[in-house]
Amino acid sequence: FSLVLHCITIYLYLMFGFSYTEGGPWSDDGIKSIAKFLDRIEKLAISIIGQKSKNANFGKDEKELNYARNYAIKLVDRDFEVFSFNTAIARLMEYLTALTKYDAIVDKNVEFIKECFSDFIKLLAPCAPHFAEEIWSMLGNKKSIFLADYPTYDEKALVKDEVEIAVQINSKMKTKMVIASDLNDEE
Repeated sequence: FSLVLHCITIYLYLMFGFSYTEGGPWSDDGIKSIAKFLDRIEKLAISIIGQKSKNANFGKDEKELNYARNYAIKLVDRDFEVFSFNTAIARLMEYLTALTKYDAIVDKNVEFIKECFSDFIKLLAPCAPHFAEEIWSMLGNKKSIFLADYPTYDEKALVKDEVEIAVQINSKMKTKMVIASDLNDEE
């Protein structure tokens, strides 16, 4: 398994390290970054597998993770269409960070994070097929990941309830405000 993981690491580095059409320089540090990325995925998978369902609520934290999931699905699809694999993997890294942040919450919706993580693995599969297949089977799936439906995004989930606005005076940021996204200009 370590030889396969090493080959996947090199392959992902080649995809992430630089643009598919432009190429770029080789760096051993890039390999280390991708290896850390794969380690984070495996650790999160092991963490999620061992959890039991406690909470079925869908609150603010779940909305944030759902936004991250739908945002990643939309942008990874777009990046794949234009062969921009490096930015697709960057989006997956952002999504993994959101998953890890949500996993650290004590009172979380375990079924929801399992669903979101499954979507993450499906998005990763074209970039790291053998690794994704291994994680997919660790999650208890009997059939191949490539027989599963590819995730689609929900446009409604890409609308945030609140937005953060920066307040500047004389071109210097003084503070940030979080306001409801449905406020009109007067409010």
